[in-house]
Amino acid sequence: MKYITTGLGIALSLVYGQAAWGQASNTGKSGSLVPKLASKSLCVVDDDCLFEHWYVQANLGYASGASSEGYVYSEAQKIGFDVYDIDVDDSRSAFKIGLGTSLSENLSVEFGYTDLGEVSTAFTTTTTEPEKFLDLARAIHPSSVEGFTASLNYQLWRHEDWFVNARAGLYLWESDFDSREVFSNTQLDSLDGEDGTDFYLGLGANYRLSQRFQVNLEWERYFLDSEDVDLLTLGVSYHFD
Repeated sequence: MKYITTGLGIALSLVYGQAAWGQASNTGKSGSLVPKLASKSLCVVDDDCLFEHWYVQANLGYASGASSEGYVYSEAQKIGFDVYDIDVDDSRSAFKIGLGTSLSENLSVEFGYTDLGEVSTAFTTTTTEPEKFLDLARAIHPSSVEGFTASLNYQLWRHEDWFVNARAGLYLWESDFDSREVFSNTQLDSLDGEDGTDFYLGLGANYRLSQRFQVNLEWERYFLDSEDVDLLTLGVSYHFD
């Protein structure tokens, strides 16, 4: 019965390999209960796993980008202004959700939604052209995006209820920006939002709590147009079989 209880759903909707099935088959007689149950939960060949195992996942964590005071200062110089009292808040909470299914014993595909959180930046200048400065300075901002993901996940290593996976995929994102004149607290006309499609990758450690539930710790890096953003999350997944 060991291979029945430990061979069911894991975080990538993958299962124990053919070795477990082979041993269960050899130890059971023809028509016995053990090989029938084992064959239902294990992938004897890749086709047995295709779209057979589904899961949902939710993660909450922390995102940080590469924006800095130096970045804001250099961007301001490009538009002809020297700025000071620079304040960049580029560390923020973030979350993601996903729906996945198995493609083979070690490979799954996942579709999801990731929100990399809100960021802000503030700075001051001395100028005789305040209206020009406020108009041009709206374009100086860190990346704050959200959007849909599509990724492939591969199981690299497993030991009992622990395993490690790697993922790579595409991030279809969009962003909106709000600008405000700080001293008068005046809302400025916002720039049009941006959008794009960029590559991301990740690495995760997973632990199976029960037949249905697993917890995971994941690191991901999103290679956005303007900067790279790292995302570290803790999550839980539910497996339907």
